[in-house]
Amino acid sequence: MTEFDKVIPPGGEGKVKASFDTTHYKGPTAKSIQVITNDTAKNPVVLQLKAEITTAIDVQPSDSVPVQGRVGALEPKEVTVSSTQGRPFDILAVKADPSLAVTVRSAAGQDGRRAQAKGGAVASGSSRYVVTITPKESAPVGRTVAAVTLTTNHPEGESVPLQIVLVVSGDVLVSPETLVLEPRGTDSHVKISKAHGETLKILGVESSDPDFVPSVRTVVTGREYDIVLKYVGKPNRGVLRSSLTVKTNDRHQRSIVIPVVGAV
Repeated sequence: MTEFDKVIPPGGEGKVKASFDTTHYKGPTAKSIQVITNDTAKNPVVLQLKAEITTAIDVQPSDSVPVQGRVGALEPKEVTVSSTQGRPFDILAVKADPSLAVTVRSAAGQDGRRAQAKGGAVASGSSRYVVTITPKESAPVGRTVAAVTLTTNHPEGESVPLQIVLVVSGDVLVSPETLVLEPRGTDSHVKISKAHGETLKILGVESSDPDFVPSVRTVVTGREYDIVLKYVGKPNRGVLRSSLTVKTNDRHQRSIVIPVVGAV
């Protein structure tokens, strides 16, 4: 956000006051401010704002935690949460999305303890904690972003947000993942397959656009199916975006949404 003097007299001076929210920044940070004037010799003027941002509570290796793997076999991830000035603090509460399980313990070499009293701190008496984030078996297939928030008694870091980026692959494969429509008069196809595990059943297919009629053709019983999409609407409709929803018996992928794009 900026505030500035809009008119500067000849030989005079003007001020530009700028501020930015440092909530999600740490370490060396640079921002630029572009000043547009009627001075053709120096237009625009670019100002550089540089800062070394130190947070009261630091998260290593990062407060954005990537988790990638197959559904039901995702490995836990750990981050270290510490006071940058070595000041002991307590973690009072942990709030996490339903797809995650979170535990907190004092880091090695610290004297912190797990509070036992009901309603007490989750962990206390340390300046550094290890937070273990374990995706549950219910974690959805695909790419999702989940949140974990630690509440502390540190006066300068009462809330520590963590962003968990989940990329989960399932046993049911979709090809292509986005259906690009074939030219008018040609049906479009999506392959749904499952190479191992329990047999796969297609329970239903729905189109978000009534001008498209889906059908299912069995390629290999219990393993591979061909979803055929036929356009039955008026010609020259133009560019469109819709989706197919495939219902299956797979407990991790009961509903698969396939984007449909193209022109008809």
